[in-house]
Amino acid sequence: SGHELQSSDLKKSSLDLCPSKLVPPFFNETQTPCFAIMRPTPLFVTSLITTHLKRSTPTTRASRSLFSTIRRDDGTIILSSSSDDASHPQHSASVILCHGLGDTAEGWVEPAKYLANQLPHVKFLLPTAPTQPVTINMGFSMPSWYDITGLDSRSNEVCKGLDESMDTILDLIEQETTTTIIAGRTKGTRDDATINGMDYSRIVLAGFSQGGALALYTGMTRHRPDDSQRGLGLAGIVVMSGYLPRSSSFQIAKGSESTPILHCHGRDDPLVLVEAVELSKNRVRALASDMGVRDDDLYQVKIYPGLEHSVSMEELDDVVRFLERVIPPLEENDACDARVMADPTLMSVRELREAVKRAGLEEKARGIFEKSELVDLLVQHSSNK
Repeated sequence: SGHELQSSDLKKSSLDLCPSKLVPPFFNETQTPCFAIMRPTPLFVTSLITTHLKRSTPTTRASRSLFSTIRRDDGTIILSSSSDDASHPQHSASVILCHGLGDTAEGWVEPAKYLANQLPHVKFLLPTAPTQPVTINMGFSMPSWYDITGLDSRSNEVCKGLDESMDTILDLIEQETTTTIIAGRTKGTRDDATINGMDYSRIVLAGFSQGGALALYTGMTRHRPDDSQRGLGLAGIVVMSGYLPRSSSFQIAKGSESTPILHCHGRDDPLVLVEAVELSKNRVRALASDMGVRDDDLYQVKIYPGLEHSVSMEELDDVVRFLERVIPPLEENDACDARVMADPTLMSVRELREAVKRAGLEEKARGIFEKSELVDLLVQHSSNK
């Protein structure tokens, strides 16, 4: 049908490149099979760092940012900008950013740092897809959110493994929205600290290529774990060089029909042709309209001349502007209710020291050298708020 992604919309190739295949001056000009695991080139990293330095002035939020990075055993990377200003609030919004086929979370650390530098109130979570055989790449095993068996519309409807990957993303969302208790010295006493869960309206799903397809499908079709009749109702979705999978069976969950979407795409993309953008947009808009939503601006499209299957600095800047609009910084009092406070029990000593400084507890921490004592100090401070 007119709403489905046809075979001509996805050009035949065994590649689904991550950001390292960009047009000059930022990236390599040679294509490499994705099973070699493509990542941003040193030149791209240098360009990002140079841009950081040019844009960071004493009057900008970014100039006060320090990066805190946590790498989990499951391959998830958590990146946030902590401030050296104790009066600056901790993060009040979260972005879950999914990589493309053949890549890992590591391939998106530098672009995520660039975004975090502009958005110090946002925490970025970068999951890594499971390694599994991919049919279209001759059965080679590689990180993949779901199997791709072909490039015709029928193959695009199968996407074996997509449901399991959506569950992975939902687990991350649930971690962000769940209220938890950090036990103090004595469980069930005033030493226990309550950590407020993030509201769904302060979470954005984003992704590149296959990861963008995962973000779009998950964000628009899935329901909240505690309410099977209510869609996620996220702050927004960002799709970079992606498309809508399972188009013919795609249905929007009630409550998600008004979710803002930014779809970025290179005009010269040889792998996922630019025509796929319009087909994806038209399918989503048609269903949203049937549900009473007729705001054409909800699905925003950005096309970049000369850009192939990758990202550019201009595109990242457009993503920053979109995130600023859908998850703007909150006033400090509001932020306390909207953000998930970092769990001190999961922090390194350096991160604990930074948290102590932000909380204005440096005097109380003087003479403390044991990690457990720093944890207790932060837990006690949180419980007394």
